[in-house]
Amino acid sequence: MREFDFNKYVRKNSAPDLPEYQLSRHAVVIPVYNELTHFAATEHSLRQAMAKIPEHIAIIAVINYPPHADKRDSETLYELIRTGVFPGVYPIFLPELSGGAGAARKAGMDAFIRTLQAEDMEKSVIFSMDADTLVAEDYFVKVLPEALKGGAVSIGFKHQRAGDALHQAAIDCYEDYLAGYVDRLRQAGSPYAFFTVGSAFAVRCDAYLKAGGMKVREAGEDFYFLQAVAKTTGVRSIEEKLVYPSPRISTRVPFGTGPAVAQILRGEELNVIPDGAFVMLKKVLDSVCSENLTSPENFLLKLPAAAAEFFLRERFPEVWKKVLANLPARTDAAVNAFHEWFDGLKTLRFLHFFSGFMKKI
Repeated sequence: MREFDFNKYVRKNSAPDLPEYQLSRHAVVIPVYNELTHFAATEHSLRQAMAKIPEHIAIIAVINYPPHADKRDSETLYELIRTGVFPGVYPIFLPELSGGAGAARKAGMDAFIRTLQAEDMEKSVIFSMDADTLVAEDYFVKVLPEALKGGAVSIGFKHQRAGDALHQAAIDCYEDYLAGYVDRLRQAGSPYAFFTVGSAFAVRCDAYLKAGGMKVREAGEDFYFLQAVAKTTGVRSIEEKLVYPSPRISTRVPFGTGPAVAQILRGEELNVIPDGAFVMLKKVLDSVCSENLTSPENFLLKLPAAAAEFFLRERFPEVWKKVLANLPARTDAAVNAFHEWFDGLKTLRFLHFFSGFMKKI
C-alpha cells in the first residue's frame, strides 16, 4: 500500500494506545461488554487454534460499556487482563462508549493498524470476533492463508448448542433463515451473497483501509463494513463452519441473532422473503451488461415493469446519467459501477419492495 494512503488513514482516524504491546503481524479484535463469564472460554478457544500455526497473533480486547450501564463486570475483566490473568491479551478500556459494537471494533482495529507500517498492510490480517464466541482448532490454519489473498473472507458458522430444545429449535430456524437468504442471493447472481456476521470474518489490512475502516453503528456494522469491502477489494466465503457464536438471547441490539431468536420463541414468524422476489432479482442482474447500461432508459427497457418501478423510485435515471459522465474508459466500468450502486442494502430494499408488490397481485 502507498505510504501516502496509509498515513492519510491514520491521520483521519484517531485510535487508543495499546499499552505494553508486543508487535505482531496479525490480530484478533474482540469487543467486550459485560462478558466476564464468557471471555475465558473465548480466549482459551483462540489459544488452542493459535497453537496450530507458527505465526504470532495478538488478541486485542476492547472492554467497554455504554453510558449509564452497570460497569462492574467490565471493570473486573479489565483488571484481570491488565494484571496478567490472560497473558498476551492486550486490553483497551473505553468506559461509557457510544456507538455500540461498531465503535468498539473500530477502536481495536484502528489501534492495531497504528502498530504497523504501510508496507505491512498486504501482509497483515485482522480477525473479527465476539467475546462469547468459540472457534475450531483449525480456524487460523484455514482462515489466515485465505485472508492473505486479499479483501475479506466471510467465515462459515454454527451456533453453540442451546440449553433446551425450544431454544435450539429457534436457533436452527434462524440459521436456516440466514442460509436461505444467502443461498438465494447466490443463485440470483448477486455479488453480495455472503454472510455478514461480526464474529465470523477476517480482512487483510490494506482492504480494511481501502474500505474506510470499520463502520460505527449501534448494530449492523458488520453488514456495512463488508459491503464496503465488497465494493473495493472483494469478499470471499469460507463455507466450512469454523466459528461458533453464542446462542443466547440478547436485547443489546435492535436486530441480529438475539432479537431474531427471541422473536421465534415468542411464536412470531421471521419475515421470509418469497422466492418470487429472488426470481425477479435474477432477472435484473441478468440484464446487467455493458451494452444494456449505455443509458438508464435502455436498461429500464430490459426490465419487467415491476422491477423498473423500483429503479424509478430510487431515482436511477438521474443517478445513472451522472455515473456515466464520470466512468473511466474500461469495458467493465459500467458493470462495476452498477454493482457499487445496487449494493447489498439496495438489494435488500429491492427484495422487500418486490415482496410487497407480490402481496398486491
